[in-house]
Amino acid sequence: MIDTVRILIVEDDEDQMEAYRDAASDMETEEFRLEVVGRRSAEQAKEELLSRDFDGAIVDLNLSPGNPNEASGNDVLSEITARHRFPVFVVSGNLQNLAPDIGQSGFLKTFDRAVSNDVIFDGLIKIHKTGITKILGGRGLIEQHLGEIFWRHLSCDFDNWDAGGRDSERTLLRYAVTHLLEYLDLPHEEENSHYHEAEFYIIPPIRAHVATGDVVQHEGGRYIVLSPPCDVVVRGHKDGKPVINANSIVLAPLVPVTREAFLNYGIMREDAKSSDREKLLDEIVKGKREKYVFLPGYRNIDAAVADLQNILTWSLDDFMLADRLATVSGAFLKEIQSRFAAYYGRQGQPDLDKKELVKQYKKVLSSGE
Repeated sequence: MIDTVRILIVEDDEDQMEAYRDAASDMETEEFRLEVVGRRSAEQAKEELLSRDFDGAIVDLNLSPGNPNEASGNDVLSEITARHRFPVFVVSGNLQNLAPDIGQSGFLKTFDRAVSNDVIFDGLIKIHKTGITKILGGRGLIEQHLGEIFWRHLSCDFDNWDAGGRDSERTLLRYAVTHLLEYLDLPHEEENSHYHEAEFYIIPPIRAHVATGDVVQHEGGRYIVLSPPCDVVVRGHKDGKPVINANSIVLAPLVPVTREAFLNYGIMREDAKSSDREKLLDEIVKGKREKYVFLPGYRNIDAAVADLQNILTWSLDDFMLADRLATVSGAFLKEIQSRFAAYYGRQGQPDLDKKELVKQYKKVLSSGE
């Protein structure tokens, strides 16, 4: 099946538009085709955005020949970033006219007019191949599941809802999100069951001041917040500072996955053999070492091990001095909290002669030999 990549091009120069069309045609393969929709003004482009869905856009800032200070392309960019979810590349000879409130990112990039058209289309195609527009682009999997949630679940429950009461909008949003997560977690035979490291963290943190699972950095060290949510939820503000239930915040140090750090923390011995080092790391990553929890590396967060044995506490004032790098996402945070509770809740028991017990009972498992 051929995948169609639909690109909106906002460009007033007809020669440049034709060059885009030629480049798009040359880049088509047996796997995908490029459908180019060209518009010459911001008004035309915004009308097009109302009637069609796109996988990407190429926008010129200056859409008025003879006036180098005209930058109505900014209106198109504002419309896309406010109401749509697909990558947009700005290609212009007047990049200095880009509106200051339009931030550049991996999905909104700027290019000088001298850039090759192949580079532009190749960049858009690479983003499309990740599937991001199929999931979040406005007509993808999330929209499909939201339709199922609306008709299969919510429509059957709605008579029991208190319309307009008990903060119904937030309640409906939570209802939709919990059902959506259930749909997205369904196994698919063609999908890899492993999660990506990007799913482990929320970057930047969403909660304003502190949250369970925060990964923070302070004075060269990194830590993870282990306090339960009820302790660190912000209950209000006093003298301009947030107020939480707890007098202190519980954290565990994060030990970088390096030889030097493992030796300094006593996690690994200096004379450990290669096989022993591999076994140690294997057990930590798989959660077989009860006092250690592995956190994968992603972006500016290095792979690390949370040391559950050497926890520490900070006041909220001290915590506010730290840099919050990320928050561990809910699904993974539950496992860390469970491991933390299990480590400190273990009871132990009197030691029996296990070697003698094995010798005594192994004959029970024999086949009568």
